[in-house]
Amino acid sequence: MRAVLLLLALSFPGRAGAAEATAILSSDSGHYRQALEGFLEVWGGSVAVVSAGEAAPPGAKAYVVFGSRAAARAWTKDAVVVACLAPSIAAEEGDAVTHVSLLGDPGVLLARVRALIPRLKVLRVLWSSDSSRVDAEALRKAGVERGVVVHLARVSPPSSLPSFLREQADDADALWLMPDPALINTESFSILREYAAARKIPFLAPTEGLAERGAAATIAVSFRDMGRAAAESLRARLDGRAEPEFVRSGTVRVTVNVAAARAAGLDSDFRSADKVLP
Repeated sequence: MRAVLLLLALSFPGRAGAAEATAILSSDSGHYRQALEGFLEVWGGSVAVVSAGEAAPPGAKAYVVFGSRAAARAWTKDAVVVACLAPSIAAEEGDAVTHVSLLGDPGVLLARVRALIPRLKVLRVLWSSDSSRVDAEALRKAGVERGVVVHLARVSPPSSLPSFLREQADDADALWLMPDPALINTESFSILREYAAARKIPFLAPTEGLAERGAAATIAVSFRDMGRAAAESLRARLDGRAEPEFVRSGTVRVTVNVAAARAAGLDSDFRSADKVLP
């Protein structure tokens, strides 16, 4: 794997004088490779690429890591680390790691949802993991600033989803599933799709492929755009600029499943969408 990834990294032209960075990948997963490609497009400097089980190059100080396995290292005090696609790694105050969220910029996300659903007043947001708490609160705060009531509905444990939904009020204009790995599986997706269909409300999912499986729309950040956000954050930190503990991509992509959207009561030409499925 390492030889293939090194060829990929070196295929992007470097920028003279740019600081070197080390990329660590949890595996050769397509998700991680897409994020790495996005990182390289923005980075503009030398990048050594190693797998999670390998030692970093001697003297390495700047890291971008892809996946929780790659992020689960004991970092030195002078390390500068940006973690991408590593939701299970807890953020600790004062540590060396900046986290790239799976959630796009909440303000941008809500703007895209409102363009899709102009009547939006109440958005019910489902989440489960402790690692999603910060993102859920950021989305709620963005809703207050933009006149959207964001009801945060924590499903814990995830197996309680059917009974949890039975207790929910029918006051939401749309249902949004957070990019929370604990809740994104075949069973929960089917339950949420059927629940939303029975109530004729749009079900919004967080990864593009789920539109093809019956979500009314997906509101997602691509893996490549997460990698771009990681490069911008690492560059900022190395340049001495303050970065928040969590960074989020401002590029949010909308895919609409027209049949599911129409069934949920959306009457639009969907011009605001980036991709439209029949």
